[in-house]
Amino acid sequence: MAASIPFRATMSYSKLFTQLAHLKVRWRGFASSSKVLCASSEETASPSYGNTTERDPFPIFVDNEVQDLLSKITGFDILKVAGPHKRHLEKPKYRLLTDAELKGEMAAARDRLSKRLQIPPYMNPRKPNVTPLAVDPDLAHFDTSNYVFTDVTFGIKDRDRTVVVRETDGTLRIAPWDVRDRMNQIYNPREGKEYLKPQMFDEKNLERMIWEKKYVYILDRACCQFEPDDPDFIRTTHRVYKAVDSAGDHDDLRSTRHFGSLAFYLVWYKMADSLLLDMLKRDFASDAADLVKLYSIVHPQSACTTSLKQLSSDSNLAAVVQVYIDTTSTLSSELQLALQALEDAD
Repeated sequence: MAASIPFRATMSYSKLFTQLAHLKVRWRGFASSSKVLCASSEETASPSYGNTTERDPFPIFVDNEVQDLLSKITGFDILKVAGPHKRHLEKPKYRLLTDAELKGEMAAARDRLSKRLQIPPYMNPRKPNVTPLAVDPDLAHFDTSNYVFTDVTFGIKDRDRTVVVRETDGTLRIAPWDVRDRMNQIYNPREGKEYLKPQMFDEKNLERMIWEKKYVYILDRACCQFEPDDPDFIRTTHRVYKAVDSAGDHDDLRSTRHFGSLAFYLVWYKMADSLLLDMLKRDFASDAADLVKLYSIVHPQSACTTSLKQLSSDSNLAAVVQVYIDTTSTLSSELQLALQALEDAD
């Protein structure tokens, strides 16, 4: 039902609302406005996960050296990266190629597949928008429903799109994150994302799927459904990372886009011992050394970082891992035996 919306616009927002008012779109909350669109930001905000006052991991995560280390330890098992993936059946195409052309096609295919290993950003939970833009008492109790204004200009990124709410008490504020996500999905729908949060992310269903070891499926769906700073995304991914580490199923995520985030999570919370032990047992000495280097970057004030700086530039990989075992590890005996077995095999 269309309706014009009278209001007293401030100078900074008059242009915006002049452009939006012609839409005359009245959001009544889809028959349940109190729950879907008319709830306050405090009522609709997702429960926070983790301490948002701790240092921000994102600047460290996007550092070029950190990204290089995460990419190296992720690995590239082409059989695992390439498939199997569900897709529509198509008739095969055959081409006759020279050796040089075949190498070029293989390199191009590798470049295309490497895009599937792009690591999701690791961020702190986003904070709710609670500061009102304006309060107009003349509009108080004008209606029983909130009004949502969305800038539908083509080409604007979802995170930059202007979405504001005029509440029943006359308050004008930036739309809560959950309302913003739903408006973006209406006007700019993304494949794989649902309008409302799927029930698979509820605690009970999530725990059942984790018990079934559907780690990659859960993480892939979370990347489609949520933004990387969404508290639900952080809650879900951290729960999966913890389950993977507890069960020793690190190899299930290796050569997927989620292995780098798993490694960063374990290093960030100083729980990298099990992953390091898994690397040593699988004869991934280079990955083990890179994981220790990652730890030194994330925790520059640690004893491990201080000891690594004292190593000579020509020190071998075992010496780097040994520094972590001597200064930081809580599984020193197991790691020492695994490192010794690796050295004896060489």
